Amino acid sequence: MMPADLFAFAYIPAWFEQLYELSQLAAPEPWRYVCPEYETQNNETPILERYINQIFRKQAVEYNYARPEDADRIFYRRNEFSCFHTGLYTPQYKGIFMCFDRNKKRDTLKQWYFRGFVDESSERLRYVQPLPQRPAFPMRQWMYNPDWEIRINTEHILGDAANVSRLPAPIRGAWNLPLLLESAVELARRKARLDWSIAVPQVFQSRIQYLLPIHLTRMDKPDLAMALSVMDGYYVGHTCLTLEMAYQNARLLARPTAGWLTELVSPVTGR
Repeated sequence: MMPADLFAFAYIPAWFEQLYELSQLAAPEPWRYVCPEYETQNNETPILERYINQIFRKQAVEYNYARPEDADRIFYRRNEFSCFHTGLYTPQYKGIFMCFDRNKKRDTLKQWYFRGFVDESSERLRYVQPLPQRPAFPMRQWMYNPDWEIRINTEHILGDAANVSRLPAPIRGAWNLPLLLESAVELARRKARLDWSIAVPQVFQSRIQYLLPIHLTRMDKPDLAMALSVMDGYYVGHTCLTLEMAYQNARLLARPTAGWLTELVSPVTGR
C-alpha cells in the first residue's frame, strides 16, 4: 500500500519553489486568495499547494484499490520511476505530470524523490506506457436542477461545532438563527432558479454535491457556502463551508467560474 500523504511518499526539496514553477508551467490561473482567512507559509500558491496534495491523495487511494491491470493508468510506479497526472494542463493543453525517482539519499527513509513537474512531451516520460490518465470524477447528476426542493438539516448544522464556527460571529448566538439559516437557503434556491450556474459542483466521498452561496449578514457578499447532497428528486443541506473551503473543494473538479467564488482569488497577472 502506498502512502496517501505526499510527504510520506516522497522526499520533496524546495516545495514552495516547485509549486511556483508548476504555476508557471500550467495554464494561467489564480492560486492565492485576495484576503486569506488564515496566514500560511506559502503566500504565492496556497490554492495550488492544497490542490496537489488532494489530487495525490485521491490517486494514491485509487491506486491502492485498483485492479493490477488498471493501476498504471492511475499512478505509474515501475522500477526507478513513478508519476501521475495532476489534472492540470499547459497553455497548449498538454497534460502535466508529477514525477519521482527512486530515492537514493541516505538521510531519509522515503522511497521516492520528487524530480519535478513536466508536460506529456517531456523526455522523462518517454518510457512510460501508458501515460497515467487525468484524475477521474463521477459525472452522474452533474447538472444542478433548480426545480428540486432543498431540505436543510438545521439541527445537524447548528449542533455541530465545526459548522457553527463557520457562521458569522455576530449571529452565532441569535435566538432566531434556525430561521435565518432557512431563509438564507431559500433565497439561494430562488437565485439558482434564475441563474443555475451559481450552484457549483464539488466531490464528497466520491459523490457529486453542489455548493450554494449563503447570505446571512449582507446581500452583496455571501458569508459561507451550503453543501447540498443529491438525493432522489431533492437536495439535502447538512454542511456549511467557509468560502475558501468551497473554492478549494470546487477546484478539484475544475477551475471555478461562478462570480461568488472567483472574487475570492487574486487576478492572474502577466508572466
